[in-house]
Amino acid sequence: MKRTRILALLAIFAMLVAACAGDSADTTEADAPAETEAPAATEAPAETEAPADTEAPADEPMDDEPMDDEPMDDGLAMYGESTDADPALVEKALGPVGEVSDVVLASIARASQDLDQATIDKALECWAEPECDTGTGGELVMGYADGGGLNVWRQVTHMEAILQALTYPEIGAIVSTDAQWNPDPAVAAGDIRFLIQRGADFIIGYPDQGVAIADAILEANAAGIPYIPYSAGWVGLPGQDGALVPGQDYTSIVGEDLCALGESFAQVLNDNIESGSIGVLGGTPGNALSLGWQQCHVPALKDGISLVGDPADTYWVNDFALQAVLGWLSTDPDIAGFSYEYADGLNTALDAYEQLGIELDDLVIAVRTDEQTLFCDWVDRGNDNYKIFYSAGGNFQSRIAVTASMLHLQGYEIPAEIVVPHVMREVTPDDCNPDRVTPTVSGTSLVPDELLALMYGG
Repeated sequence: MKRTRILALLAIFAMLVAACAGDSADTTEADAPAETEAPAATEAPAETEAPADTEAPADEPMDDEPMDDEPMDDGLAMYGESTDADPALVEKALGPVGEVSDVVLASIARASQDLDQATIDKALECWAEPECDTGTGGELVMGYADGGGLNVWRQVTHMEAILQALTYPEIGAIVSTDAQWNPDPAVAAGDIRFLIQRGADFIIGYPDQGVAIADAILEANAAGIPYIPYSAGWVGLPGQDGALVPGQDYTSIVGEDLCALGESFAQVLNDNIESGSIGVLGGTPGNALSLGWQQCHVPALKDGISLVGDPADTYWVNDFALQAVLGWLSTDPDIAGFSYEYADGLNTALDAYEQLGIELDDLVIAVRTDEQTLFCDWVDRGNDNYKIFYSAGGNFQSRIAVTASMLHLQGYEIPAEIVVPHVMREVTPDDCNPDRVTPTVSGTSLVPDELLALMYGG
């Protein structure tokens, strides 16, 4: 929605001014994912526990392999889904992972789209407008509620959801809102209430404002409207004050096992750093994605690796990440590594080295997303002592939320936690694609290149 853009930008610039004047650990946007919960009002208590157990339930077959006493057929076929996903697309989105749940496979299977011009035109219309008629005559209304919305990661994730929705003729309208990180959680809550009143049959999105918008999510639940956030957008982590429970207070949560993700980040640093300090960055204060992996990441670091300062909140704003790293390098020019879920934000943050005249030499980075900016900068530097490891951009997770919602509406029992497997992979020169439509689009996105070119004028 455009109505909050000016307010949101003013609020962000005000935060940046305050950040520059204060402690570096408090000086902390954009693509990430963003993945998250709200500023200020959603800070999690210090004793918040991570979602420690997010494995797929035992009764959910994996990799098309039936359980011991089940017939060897596709259990989702009766719901109009196939788990015969293109292995190349699975690896593009997730990397060389092992088992993948049927719901995730079914979601990726629908991404094998041979887009005709009519579909491309409709996708662009739905992406640009707050509401669109899909032209199918379907009776279902999809609601899309993003708590952020200003950056490329969010825009591409929105397009992934639209493309997925367009594979379902039952969906006749798509209604989209975004709060653009407005610091007032009433804006994001109002967006969800608007979708309820509009008659959305299901709602997906990212709850940046977390528990601060719990009441609106509970209203959707009471109205019988499925709500499924993606990118590990928990509405409060388990144990957090005011947290809602997926499978009970809202339909389900799509995302990685956050504790395992944080431990994977730690393993990368433990294996590649003998000793030294590291900087840990996150998104909006207390958001579930950042907090979830951070609270398992820090304890998993080996002896000899310490934090240069408290984890920095960046709101996934690139300049906020830069200010955080500037502050840290000013006190410790020998930082050995960084952990962050947002690669493009870290790319900007590394400008701090040049600004301070500090050589970027021995450095190890663990990130979640895979924007080309950071990877191509790494190639340009040609430094064998500088290593980057990443997981996946996660844009396609909005597709999973759409498919899970459609399955749920047909009576399929969706697990409360739809776990998206992850694996860390080391960046190589092949991970920099100079022909990418825009370097700020994740390489793991499943949006076809020809559509990205139209979105970003490439």
